[in-house]
Amino acid sequence: MRKLVSIVIFLVVAAALLAVATGGYLWYGAKQQVDQIVAMAKPFAEISYGSVAISPSGSVGVRRLRVMPKFVNDSIMIGAIQLNFPNFLALLHARWQLSQNQLPEALSLSFQDVELSLSGGILGAATANAEKTRSPFDHLDALGCGPVTAFGAAEWREMGYTQFVGAMEIGYRIDPKNNMLELRMESSSQNWAALHLDIGLGLTRPPESLAEFAVSFTPKLAKLNFVLRDDGFNQRRNAYCAAKAGKPLPDYLADHVQQVAERLRANGVLLSPGLVAAYQRYLGEGGTVMITANPPALINPAELHEYAPADIVKLLGLRMKVNEAEVTDLTVDWDAAKITKALNLESEPEPEPEPEPKTTPATVSPSPVVAEKIYQTYHPIPVGELSRHVGKVVKLRTTNGTPYRGTLDAVMEGMIRVTVRKSGGSAMLSLRASEITEVAVLY
Repeated sequence: MRKLVSIVIFLVVAAALLAVATGGYLWYGAKQQVDQIVAMAKPFAEISYGSVAISPSGSVGVRRLRVMPKFVNDSIMIGAIQLNFPNFLALLHARWQLSQNQLPEALSLSFQDVELSLSGGILGAATANAEKTRSPFDHLDALGCGPVTAFGAAEWREMGYTQFVGAMEIGYRIDPKNNMLELRMESSSQNWAALHLDIGLGLTRPPESLAEFAVSFTPKLAKLNFVLRDDGFNQRRNAYCAAKAGKPLPDYLADHVQQVAERLRANGVLLSPGLVAAYQRYLGEGGTVMITANPPALINPAELHEYAPADIVKLLGLRMKVNEAEVTDLTVDWDAAKITKALNLESEPEPEPEPEPKTTPATVSPSPVVAEKIYQTYHPIPVGELSRHVGKVVKLRTTNGTPYRGTLDAVMEGMIRVTVRKSGGSAMLSLRASEITEVAVLY
């Protein structure tokens, strides 16, 4: 009996020593990586931290961070940044998996106790940059708010906020038994709002490597749960805007909701009376908005534009609640052409062809013959031959009649990538080859 007790004690002590040694090894490796990241970020920001921590529950992280960007006079305080695994063994195994270019079955990244002053330059710079790319769908929440056209740091301070304090966790889990990729995000902002998002995507089969996941992943929606919970922002915003507009609170809310509906309608989005009423109820009462989707069959979100708006609600199995009250009328309609124009996604107009050079008999001379200038034109080709013209300018038309013009970047696995120029920059689009009806190449 004494021998058995001695053996048990020895095994327990050995396991404890092994855990301490493994934790120390992980701690040293994590600290080296953190120090490397801090050094790499030095041209852009000064980063300091308190400690690196390894948890027996399966997390590794950095505590008490301070980030000071060099482009503004401001700083961000973060209580902790952590990589979270299901348990300690999964944390150990993940290190080996990543070295073998394999995807861990579950992983999440969390930011705890994030603090950002509303008087600093970071939020001010973000607001200024957002104004440069403004569209009719931006700042809808500020409609009807008297002279205020957008909410930023200055407006939030007037509402009584002094700083942003929040937390966020985003992660995934692969369910090999059901061939499912589950994505999850939790976010909360103190005295503002909290958000929960859970998305299930069907997989053909679990990916065997990171490269395979990046190249062959085609998402098919299996489920969606979206929950938005007000934590005091609605009440502050309503009181602030009613005062700015010089109206009683009910009148401001009615005016704001009407302006939102009219702005959306003018730019191609028509909401049902039920959705408009649900929005007004959430603004006035606060509480919770819950949206769920349970498609009867897996569906690729990129294919939804091929269906009529009324059918999409059925295809997704959509349901919506505001403060536990079911919204029965989820009808929505849209005009794709108006939305494209409002978002400034229209392709640039076709350049006019250069005129042929004019010559007269007086200018003709028996000088040495020079090469004739060749003018490029668009040539129609089958979709299957696009891979031969990567790098060239192409014109495409899809099944819904939308035209695109841009540079052909790649053709692979039934997908066509095109860079389309627009005012203020360019956008890379991924189109399904099966959705393209017309193709022409410039050469």
